[in-house]
Amino acid sequence: METTAAPPQNPCFTTGRHPYLIFYDGECSFCARWVERIVQADPTRRLRYGQQQGRTFARLVQAHPELAGVNSVVLLKRRADGGEDVFVRSPAIREAIAGLPKFRFFQFVLSLVPTPIANLGYDFFATYRGTLVAHWHHLRPDIESNRELYVE
Repeated sequence: METTAAPPQNPCFTTGRHPYLIFYDGECSFCARWVERIVQADPTRRLRYGQQQGRTFARLVQAHPELAGVNSVVLLKRRADGGEDVFVRSPAIREAIAGLPKFRFFQFVLSLVPTPIANLGYDFFATYRGTLVAHWHHLRPDIESNRELYVE
């Protein structure tokens, strides 16, 4: 599963002002650090964020049961018709950082790597991230100073 379109009867989670919604593992310090960097790199505030342990993600899983237990960042992207597309793994990362100047180099690198290979790397890192970045256990995004960007 790479990208799926949200059927019209599903609830909308994005808005015109915030057309992207990223769900990340709230218990993962690397994920929290990545979210903090995205927040800092997004001056237009087009992205919003939610933890996969939260209520909003639970509602999303009800609408998209295929997302239950996914070990990946999940991105919702609003379409012009008001519907939403769902991205996971490297396509989610590619969509999230598209147009962010601070991530141009990373965008370029990802553009060179075919999606199946990028997903293998993503899955490897997701499986072993606890061991690889355990020393970042204290890092958490600054939710309070950016409360309007986070969903529950």
